[in-house]
Amino acid sequence: MNGKAYMGFRRGDTKTTKRIVQDVHREETKMDPAFYSRKCEESKKKECDTVPEQERQSLFDEFWLTMSWNLKNMFVCNTVDIKSTKRKTVKCNGMRQRKSPPDRECLRFSLSLHLATSNYTR
Repeated sequence: MNGKAYMGFRRGDTKTTKRIVQDVHREETKMDPAFYSRKCEESKKKECDTVPEQERQSLFDEFWLTMSWNLKNMFVCNTVDIKSTKRKTVKCNGMRQRKSPPDRECLRFSLSLHLATSNYTR
């Protein structure tokens, strides 16, 4: 979980769960390039473009190279805002479930910054 390349595990046979083989190569975690959309530039609430590239790189390196699992968990919990549901609906047959609107933040920016966990969530 340090962001370095490693050999991962897989099941030897999909029908049996007893044989596990360690032969899957996992790539190292790399920071994606910054993503800036027109909506990010026009919005006064989003501040995606105010974070310089050097600071993004230092945050990425600190998160993946120096933090332990507990510190990573604490970092994510402190940077995510938990909001209560504004309106609850009852799930009925034939009626689509209403979803709350997304938060006013650039999801791609936050994902490219420190949540590049595609190798670790499998």
